[in-house]
Amino acid sequence: MIYEEQKNQENGRPMGFLRSLISAYSAVPGHGLTGVNGKIAGALMAVNSIVDAVPLIHGPIGCAFQRKINPFRPYLPFYETPCTNMKDIDVVYGGEDKLETGIKETYKKYHPNLIVVISTCASDLIGCDFRSVIEKIREDVGCAVVYTTGDSVGKRMAVGHQDTLYSITDQLLCNNVEGTEKIDGAVNLITYPIHGAGIKVAEMASILEEIGIMINKVCFNHTTIGDMRELPNAELNITDHPMVWTTLMEERIGVAQYTISAWDEFMKTRNLELLNRSGIEGSAKVFMEIAQRVNKEGEAEEVIERRKKDAIERLSKAKVGLEGKKVVGVDVIRGALGQMLLQDIGMKASVFTFNTHGFEHRLTHAAVDEMIDMSIDLVRAYGSDPEILVNPTLEEEIKTIKRTGTDLVISSGVNAHKYNKEGIKTFDSRDFMLFHQRIGFESSIELAWMLREALEKPVRKRNPLLCMLEYDRHRTNLTPHMSKLADIYSMVKGGAVVDEYMYDGVYITKLRSNGDEKRFYA
Repeated sequence: MIYEEQKNQENGRPMGFLRSLISAYSAVPGHGLTGVNGKIAGALMAVNSIVDAVPLIHGPIGCAFQRKINPFRPYLPFYETPCTNMKDIDVVYGGEDKLETGIKETYKKYHPNLIVVISTCASDLIGCDFRSVIEKIREDVGCAVVYTTGDSVGKRMAVGHQDTLYSITDQLLCNNVEGTEKIDGAVNLITYPIHGAGIKVAEMASILEEIGIMINKVCFNHTTIGDMRELPNAELNITDHPMVWTTLMEERIGVAQYTISAWDEFMKTRNLELLNRSGIEGSAKVFMEIAQRVNKEGEAEEVIERRKKDAIERLSKAKVGLEGKKVVGVDVIRGALGQMLLQDIGMKASVFTFNTHGFEHRLTHAAVDEMIDMSIDLVRAYGSDPEILVNPTLEEEIKTIKRTGTDLVISSGVNAHKYNKEGIKTFDSRDFMLFHQRIGFESSIELAWMLREALEKPVRKRNPLLCMLEYDRHRTNLTPHMSKLADIYSMVKGGAVVDEYMYDGVYITKLRSNGDEKRFYA
């Protein structure tokens, strides 16, 4: 097996000071708002996931400094963010000279194998001619140079992550592929950089290799631009969510794609299980579907059944004492985590809390109602009949939790103190989703042991400093001021569209201007 888990961590989680830092940072109210995966931030995430690539921000110096104040990950504040430092005079007379100098100086200082030029509002508005500048200096720098402006992607949200990878694919990967030797049955495993691909896909790679499926590349896991150039050698890209750059690879160079979240089928059936393909049964289906795509279903059947049987036996021991325990989920109960809680482990949802704030400006009322109804139907299909709370205040929620005798609240760490001070035990859903949730049979077993630990740990009625803040009555993880900002952001972002449906960052939308239907990927 060529992909082994990196055991500098315990159970896949960072330890010591780093773990404490991440936990503390994630509890800052409003971080989720200010950490919106905007254009520059998303582009930096994509470029930083390629170890020998360096970004060059073509804009004012503040565009490069903002992410140092508020990085997505406190242990990775985007150290290299060279910037062309555009000023007023460049906006008037053009920024091409600044861009040319910036590319040359970036190569001279860092000597990367790829420079990704990231445009900003300033350079986009004046229409800088990125292509001509790059063509002019191509012989002066010893590396590839691509640019990302957002114009090259017709069906995606205005975030830099997808746009950057699309631009790299369009300007680099899809060129000069003549003579590329396809590896029969080989696949690429592709996930978002924030998911920790090396650990997230280690079990999947192990099972696929046992079936006889060769892993060509894992992205993004210490990925180089050389690795990116070898992606076309595979026959199939496997992604967790739809990605426009892998769609481009399919259209331009014939690398087929398989998306774990079966979005097209979901749009036909409205079956949430197609989007939540985790847990033992969901993972077994994924492995078999991948095997069928590369004509390995015969070899796969025995491997999947054996690995599945072993996992079920070990899970039966791990979940002793958990079956029938009452849990309440704040939105997450409808996702992959909730599916594992109810289906694999056998817990019961006593209360289902659904917060629709943030959807109002982007979704129709009918779409919101449809989301709630589908989520409730899924929970009931797993044998639970919870009380339904839609946009409750914290007081209403606490009262219902105590009245129903709920054993555990499934919530993100940022909200834990609000339940703990009332004597209610909590389980950190964000911790699990970041470090443990994945396609594979081990995830449910790890979840069971973590749930047992959460239930056995005595709750401490503490009043941390976060309790001294005033919170919005409905957006209970935000202060009133940040809640208003979130409303403003949603209004600005959703003012031009009426969305039919949204789930887990993927949705269909109809533009107000002309009624055109497009699919957007967060």
